[in-house]
Amino acid sequence: MKARRQAANNGMAAGGRPIRVPRSVNSVRALLRRHLQEEGKRMQELAGAWGCTKQNVYDLFSGQRPFSPNHIDQAARLLGLDEFDTNELRLLGAREAGWAVDPTFLIEQRNG
Repeated sequence: MKARRQAANNGMAAGGRPIRVPRSVNSVRALLRRHLQEEGKRMQELAGAWGCTKQNVYDLFSGQRPFSPNHIDQAARLLGLDEFDTNELRLLGAREAGWAVDPTFLIEQRNG
């Protein structure tokens, strides 16, 4: 008996809803792009929040310099991110900037 050919994965579940698969995001740029896409916004909309031109936004995304904490905070405010997503962006941005951040000091430990 010949095995049936499997249908191509179109990213949709059986009910027609999109499948949310966490992607391995390794930079602030990629994470911001993903948040922009999920919110239905474009990179151009960051120009108002950052106080620069649209071309400067594209230059920042195409360059290699790390984003400043102010850029990350303004983008999070524009996107309406919660504190966990904002802190994830901040931590990733600090690591990209070369800071030696130890996550064990960031987690609150309670005894008892």
